[in-house]
Amino acid sequence: MLIQPDFKKIGYRNSSKTKFQAILAFLLAFLTAPATMGQIPDRENNSSRDLSVLFATTRLNESPSGRPLYGGSRHLNVGSGSIDYGYASFLRPDDKASTFQASSWAELRTVMDSRDSYWKIANPGNLVKVQESDFYNRIRNFHGLICLYVHGYDITFDEAMRELAELVDEYRRRNPSQEILPVCFTWPSPGNTADYTGDEANLEWSEQPFREFVDRLAQEKTADSAIDFLAHSMGSRYAFAYGTAKAIYPKPIFRNVILSCSDMDYHTAEQKKDDLQKVVQRNLYVLTNDNDKPLLTSQALHSQPRLGRPIDSGEQVRQSAAGLISGGTSGLLNGRTLSTSGLLSKAGKNKLLGQLAGVAGDYLFKDKEPAAKDSSEISGWLAANPYLSKEWGPRARLIDTTGLVTLNMGHRLAWPLISGLILPEPTYNPFVVTSIHKRPDALLLKQMGGTPRYLYRYDKIDLTRLNR
Repeated sequence: MLIQPDFKKIGYRNSSKTKFQAILAFLLAFLTAPATMGQIPDRENNSSRDLSVLFATTRLNESPSGRPLYGGSRHLNVGSGSIDYGYASFLRPDDKASTFQASSWAELRTVMDSRDSYWKIANPGNLVKVQESDFYNRIRNFHGLICLYVHGYDITFDEAMRELAELVDEYRRRNPSQEILPVCFTWPSPGNTADYTGDEANLEWSEQPFREFVDRLAQEKTADSAIDFLAHSMGSRYAFAYGTAKAIYPKPIFRNVILSCSDMDYHTAEQKKDDLQKVVQRNLYVLTNDNDKPLLTSQALHSQPRLGRPIDSGEQVRQSAAGLISGGTSGLLNGRTLSTSGLLSKAGKNKLLGQLAGVAGDYLFKDKEPAAKDSSEISGWLAANPYLSKEWGPRARLIDTTGLVTLNMGHRLAWPLISGLILPEPTYNPFVVTSIHKRPDALLLKQMGGTPRYLYRYDKIDLTRLNR
């Protein structure tokens, strides 16, 4: 609707010249006024194809005007805070299939591959920055499940939004009656495989803004809304950092916390898991994968087991890669003083990570006889002392997702499984799980004297059948 100026109020006589001047002044004021930010869409029908994902980001908006552009630079706090708010709109796939309805593994994998292919290239139809007040008004007016997601290493802004959209798409297919509000907290990862250490630094820098954001989210939400915190890979470090920060005055903030492919130091997670569980009301789920090549590569880089793959330190991969990589990169693997010849360059980093990933892949596909030996040894330990078996914590469940592979050897957000875990009544369906135990990592077992004092239980996805 065109707004007409009130000529009497602005003091112009009713003449063609003065009227023209008034119109011109009005149009100039209108055209030069600061652009207003967008409004977050209201409640969406879960059965529709429309899907909006809210975001809070510490990435710098590098667009001078119009559609925002978020890359890998930090949005430094220069007086106005480090967080931008907004939303992205997607169109969901035009099909009715759900992994929950699959009657066989072949059918389930077909659905997964189709959905992954769609969301891998889906782009936001709208990408809109909004005022902080509008963002929290949306939170205050929402009643249902708030799904808060933090991505991992080597993820662009658009990729992070698509990952959450794919999960919410599946959730809506499984539970169209409950409202779900997806919120992505995205930190400055440029989406460059060679920038692992840079991503670690940016993740650490964004931890305080994240913690303040969660506190505000918990404060503004309605009493009948719950927050499920879902983190992938390196992003899972925020969960433990938040629990540690609240250790003095802990209270449940999250209904559930789900850590998928966690690139968190395993022994550090052991230290901090009790504090984390104190801010969780229901369940802490840790999804692990023995065949996760990126996590094995991370274990080789850090020389310590990762929470998402807590079965060895990656030492064999480090030793193998040390013989393949020359120059400064071999110094990194051997712990010597680093030279700058190629190591700090993009090519040097790519060479290091590429070599490690290649050796990790060879390691994962080698003869698996040691696994059978481990299983026999574990059976003997449990037969001698069945009380060795224990959960990871009073609210914690370890889930072995080995074999649930989608596009890249399993280092993916396990959305078919997670969509069931965040239902009002959590379920593994359509998956069937069996209870297993795993051998402690070598360092822990050594300090236990060679015989474990406890063995953690895992709910392992049975790859031979679905719950049908």
